[in-house]
Amino acid sequence: MKIRIFLFSLILLFTSLSAAHTKEYGKIRALQQRAAYVTKQKNDFVARVLTSYKIPHEKNDIGAIVRINMEGQRLSIKAIEIIPLTKESADKRRHVVAHELFFYTDNNILDLVSELTIR
Repeated sequence: MKIRIFLFSLILLFTSLSAAHTKEYGKIRALQQRAAYVTKQKNDFVARVLTSYKIPHEKNDIGAIVRINMEGQRLSIKAIEIIPLTKESADKRRHVVAHELFFYTDNNILDLVSELTIR
């Protein structure tokens, strides 16, 4: 009888661990999909800003900006930082009115301000 209870307990343990693993995998997959969506939004926004300033640029296979052409020089982009610029409205809430973009290259930092919206 003790052996049956022990075996039944093991079966319950393994089935519950499997269900918990599946649930966690679903959460991880949802987070990965959200991260991919946000990354695509960011890449598309940066490309739209550069296009609005008529700055030639190159993208990699996932749409990230890897090079820009400034004054005849091709500059490799090491990092891009996007800072929302806010303004307080009459009801004391802060609203995003523009974005400041910093493009970090080997030797320079290109600073652009755009009133384009990310979405």
